[in-house]
Amino acid sequence: MNQDRDTVPQKRTQSLFRQWGGGTALLFSYTHMGHDLCTGLLTALLPLIKEALGLTYLQSGLLLSAYTITSGLSQFPGGWLGDRLRRNVVIAVGLAGVGLAAVAVGLSPTYYPMLVILVIMGIFAGAYHPSAVSLMSGHFEESKRGRFIALHMVGGSIGFTLGPVLGGLIAEFLGWRYAYIILSLPALSAIAFIWKRFQLSERPQPIVSHGDTSAAKQPPAPPRRLNIFQVLRPVAIIFLLTVAMQLVAGSAMAFIPLYLVDKHGMAAAYAAMMMGVIRGAGIGGSLLGGWLSDRWGRKNAIFVALVVVGPLLLLMTRIPFNAGLITVLVLFGMFMYMRQATIQPFLMDRTPSYLRATIFGIYFGLGIEGQSMIQPVAGHFMDIYGIGTVFTFIALASTGLSLLALLLAKKA
Repeated sequence: MNQDRDTVPQKRTQSLFRQWGGGTALLFSYTHMGHDLCTGLLTALLPLIKEALGLTYLQSGLLLSAYTITSGLSQFPGGWLGDRLRRNVVIAVGLAGVGLAAVAVGLSPTYYPMLVILVIMGIFAGAYHPSAVSLMSGHFEESKRGRFIALHMVGGSIGFTLGPVLGGLIAEFLGWRYAYIILSLPALSAIAFIWKRFQLSERPQPIVSHGDTSAAKQPPAPPRRLNIFQVLRPVAIIFLLTVAMQLVAGSAMAFIPLYLVDKHGMAAAYAAMMMGVIRGAGIGGSLLGGWLSDRWGRKNAIFVALVVVGPLLLLMTRIPFNAGLITVLVLFGMFMYMRQATIQPFLMDRTPSYLRATIFGIYFGLGIEGQSMIQPVAGHFMDIYGIGTVFTFIALASTGLSLLALLLAKKA
């Protein structure tokens, strides 16, 4: 009798595990974590690298730009390749390139070799996300796709969260070079798992519509293949709104620690911890967004996130530092990541399999590249007008996008 009682929670756990994608979804979470462990280290370790190599602020900024600009641009060809080659191969190449580049950063003797290596890392980074999300989308049924993609996002969030923590600890005891070398191992080890699990995966094939049974007696007509513009036209409103919100509100996220220090007089260490709070809330937001989009519908979940993000950012500029502000920061992180966890399965649902990597590469590339261009411009105006004024302007622009999303919700 007791044994039967013990098996009930176990069966429920197993059922819940299967509903969220089981071992395959966890594998993708692990690969994403390994990838983002490597790519998210530079910001955290940059002060140590600057001191060790005797860099100027300009040189330090160029190291950041070398990766961010290149990784944004590389999403476009990375997605294109993902639709023309076996996606598990493209993912494996991307993981290998990023992992080995991280090792090379740790071994680089001077500034200029490191600059070149970070450009190479950015090139290979474009191979991972478009092929990983499109491969997942073809592997899992549409009704549960939101949850699986949400778990994939959680892996990346864990990588970005653990990277600075583990990198800082390793750098403290062994030096920043060993941090890069040691933390490259998860990405490199993930290659074998992806290769083995999907070694029989085929190249993406167009969706064939099945006609009446008489068609079996004749050669089937070639399926009509849609082009990129035909795929994007029906989803243009949602696509453009989500990209615009990423460019505006997403750009503000990078300045939140500086804003908290300058406006509220918070210690820099505590302001950095607040970013950890936002990213931690983003993990919950990703899971909520994936679950909600499967249960309530992709569009509904997307527009909830779009409508809420702008007012939260504006509220952040209006209230003093207290428990209320921390609550706003938590909610902002949740809904920013929820937006990502809902738009990704939405695009995959509405894109034929042979264009999924390309479409995702366009979406992801526009967000990364646009943000990398907007942030320096925002920083320039902050030097002129002050961070409070520019941050408020960004918050007002985000609120305007939220209002526009509310007006267009029924038309999309």
